[in-house]
Amino acid sequence: MLIHALKRGDKVVKTITNLLSVKGVKSGLVVGLGAFSNATLMIYDLETKEYSSKIINEQAEVGSFTAVIGKDPEGNTHIHPHVVVSNKDFNTFAGHLKEATVAATFEIVIFESDQEVDRYKDSEIGLNLIK
Repeated sequence: MLIHALKRGDKVVKTITNLLSVKGVKSGLVVGLGAFSNATLMIYDLETKEYSSKIINEQAEVGSFTAVIGKDPEGNTHIHPHVVVSNKDFNTFAGHLKEATVAATFEIVIFESDQEVDRYKDSEIGLNLIK
């Protein structure tokens, strides 16, 4: 298990992915909490095989952050992050996290696994799924 705090201004997905590469973590789970100053969330449409995006350009509290660690089809370290955030009015948004910027801090715990998690492109669904 690794515990790490991202700092204000860090890009969440990019920073976590880089940290995993540096630490040599190939698979596992990341959980986190903190606050984002902006975030882009996405939801996938199975019919159109396209994502819809919601940009949240305000501070948002992170109620839940979970990401599966694995390898993308090209063999690169990859996280599949989902998040639930709420704004100052307690409106809640959830979805796949494309990217976010840390507002004050974002604390993560990385649970490493020795099981390989490789992904492949599923042509019927249109997503990179776990083998």
